[in-house]
Amino acid sequence: MREEHLTFCHVCPSHCSRKITVEDGMITDVDRDQKSGFPNEWCTFTRGRIIKEVCHHPDRLKYPLKRVGPRGSGQWERISWDEALDTIAERLKHYREDFGPESVAMCLGEPKGMEFAFAQRFASMFGTPNVVTGK
Repeated sequence: MREEHLTFCHVCPSHCSRKITVEDGMITDVDRDQKSGFPNEWCTFTRGRIIKEVCHHPDRLKYPLKRVGPRGSGQWERISWDEALDTIAERLKHYREDFGPESVAMCLGEPKGMEFAFAQRFASMFGTPNVVTGK
């Protein structure tokens, strides 16, 4: 079964509109959406073509993993999203209580859309002024 979906590329901050073709649950093509009127730059189109590869790469993480062996051993076990979020919350609480909220920094890489606003709000509620981006 072949389907076409209109979406936006998240490879760079431009968020150009894209037409994604899906066949049997797999992305088979990524093309510019030239009908919607939304931006669809050529420069980001080149980078946006990696969407198919990123989505279907065999090493892509699809669920949380927890290290069970020594660091660097490559031994992991699958855990639930609830366990992963509880573990993160517990560690953040530990750092805030034992070392102060300033001991934590939010590192965002290249935020797109509302990511920076959400991270800034989270950092403010947590009590740290340390929010860093790749820009």
